[in-house]
Amino acid sequence: MIPKHFLILIMPFSLFAQINNFSWPMAPMNTQHRISATFDECREDRDHFHNGTDMPLAHGENVLNIQAGLVLEIGSDWIRVEDFAYVHVIPLATLHVGNSVAQGGVVGQTDSYAHVHLNYGGGASGHPAGNPLLPGKITPFVDSYHPRSPIIQFVSDGSFVAFPSNNLSGRVDIIAQAADTTDLLSSIDMNNGIYTIGWALYTADTTEVLQGPFFEFEANVQYSNANINWVYAPGSSTSIYKYIITNHFNYNGFLDCDLYPPGPYIVSVMSSDTQDNWDTTFVPIQISDIDILPPGQPVITYLGPDDNGDLHLEWTAPNDPDLAGYILEFSSTSGSWTPYPGTDLITADMTSVTVTGFPVNAYRQFRLVAIDDAPIPNRSQQSDTYGVRLNSTAGNVLIVDGFDRTNGSWTSKSHNFATYYAEAIVNSGSPVSISTASNEWVTQSQNLSTYDVVIWFVGDDSRTEETFSTAEQNIISNYLTAGGYFFASGAEIGYDLSAGSAADRAFLNQTLHLDYAGDDGNSPAVNGLAPYFSGINFSYGTTPYEEDWPDYFTPNSGGEIALQYGNSRNAAISYRNESSGTIVMGLAFETIDTELARSNLMGRVLQYFNGTVNIDDIQNPATLSISRIYPNPFNGSTRIDYQLDESGTATLYVFDILGHQVITVALGNQNAGTYSWNWNGSDQFGSALPSGAYFARIGQELRQSSTQKMLLLK
Repeated sequence: MIPKHFLILIMPFSLFAQINNFSWPMAPMNTQHRISATFDECREDRDHFHNGTDMPLAHGENVLNIQAGLVLEIGSDWIRVEDFAYVHVIPLATLHVGNSVAQGGVVGQTDSYAHVHLNYGGGASGHPAGNPLLPGKITPFVDSYHPRSPIIQFVSDGSFVAFPSNNLSGRVDIIAQAADTTDLLSSIDMNNGIYTIGWALYTADTTEVLQGPFFEFEANVQYSNANINWVYAPGSSTSIYKYIITNHFNYNGFLDCDLYPPGPYIVSVMSSDTQDNWDTTFVPIQISDIDILPPGQPVITYLGPDDNGDLHLEWTAPNDPDLAGYILEFSSTSGSWTPYPGTDLITADMTSVTVTGFPVNAYRQFRLVAIDDAPIPNRSQQSDTYGVRLNSTAGNVLIVDGFDRTNGSWTSKSHNFATYYAEAIVNSGSPVSISTASNEWVTQSQNLSTYDVVIWFVGDDSRTEETFSTAEQNIISNYLTAGGYFFASGAEIGYDLSAGSAADRAFLNQTLHLDYAGDDGNSPAVNGLAPYFSGINFSYGTTPYEEDWPDYFTPNSGGEIALQYGNSRNAAISYRNESSGTIVMGLAFETIDTELARSNLMGRVLQYFNGTVNIDDIQNPATLSISRIYPNPFNGSTRIDYQLDESGTATLYVFDILGHQVITVALGNQNAGTYSWNWNGSDQFGSALPSGAYFARIGQELRQSSTQKMLLLK
């Protein structure tokens, strides 16, 4: 509810320029359709403002002209008729600049983006770009849903260093993550940008307004892309909108806490859509007269041996004038953290430190925090956590942290994912030396030649953050050409590179030896394929973050299938020649559910690169058996895992509760190992079977396994 004294400040929409109503650019033109993106939203990673309104429409559907008049401009995927440009639309071949088009006439068909990007104004139309969702414009349009501001954050003005609580001091920026919807037809329509957003400062009892309300952002005209960083905070993207509501749309602003005596206050955040639906959130704050703002977060760039074999740490410093120094913390168990002995004098002018006497073969984890010079020092958010082990007599492994995304499934500004890889190496029994570095350090050093194996993870980094930049691709390609082994893990590697340049696709196909097949592995289980990864089985995707869009691949340029999802889509592709090798996994290794499964997989990866994994080296299953049925009970389909203890022709049988054989699957001649087959609840003829209990059995020539029960529920 908006406070009574705000009502006089809500501008009537009649103040906006009036034009005649216009219809929707699709059939039926006099019916409201979906809206999946709105005017002045943030695009990409604060790259530019959205200059139109998106309306979903299937690929190849007719796009209809809103305003009768002349064709003013034509492009390869857009056409403008008078005031309106229709983008992501293939123009009719018969239309040319100067042609007349009636209202309702077809101007083209939607392309593969499957929506109409409607630009109102701009270009050759003769008037500035505007918002077609404002009253008096597109009709019919009814929107009864108010915006929402679920996340409100306070940061130091201009630095984006977050206050650890709502206890504030100095100059403060208010960041509000806000979103809107015009309907409830699809989840993608529920994260649209808002029309206007503002703030005010109250006394603690809200009886007096001390500042504001200020509304510096209104999406009624097209903003210059040069101003996008004034409006949107870091972490904003095409579907996440974090507004810096204390800023003006083209210059800096802030809440100045020094203007008020210490004590409790209330900040309100108010947002609205074009149809005058409002949302107001009240946030209690405490203003302090002492420095309570922590310094910025340090960024570790390298942890490993220096040229003398001593432990060496490098980092990037935060930009804080009151920075006093750093605390280097370590752990051997990832649970208990203490300052590392002898590093208590890391001062503000230092960006590296060398530790002598670090024990050989000891695995440790490190993180760095910054402190300021306040009377009670403020402690920064910790850096990412990196792992290290020194052993000059064994091979060298470099773990590269390329995971930069914080607006996807993982939202924290720090992570410990590099340690998932390091711990898996340690627990696999491999004695190799372990170093960890950021991808930026690799780009700067330009050299991976001192490492026998490079493990590079990108999490769910995607097209905005880039999984592998051009510079990184060149370094990796040179490393492999000179002789090296490369393991890459990430959920969007194929999705990103397949949509890039010809060089990106060549790196994907020829260097990583795979083709992108799709963006949804659509199975929570993975199993290894013979001969090299037989016996590897794991589930993934729930912790430490949700892995909801894993890639799947097809082999290219000599690549081989190493891992498959439970639905037989390819989860990883391997390649090896006499001097180099690659394994690329379409899911994030750190989301594998158990430490044991991660260690088993990492051990097999290192054995594969070392050339020690041969068919004879792999321990065959002890028995012929159905090892697991998952999920069970099931509705749509279930995965039947089975083990063959010797090579031979295998057959899978499914029986109903009366013992009738409902399906027989000839699996062919298979080597000893672990496999899986997916059953969709249909019989031998493809007819759906009723709910009930069924039994699976694996057979190999004259040998039969015991049966395993499964329950089909519909």
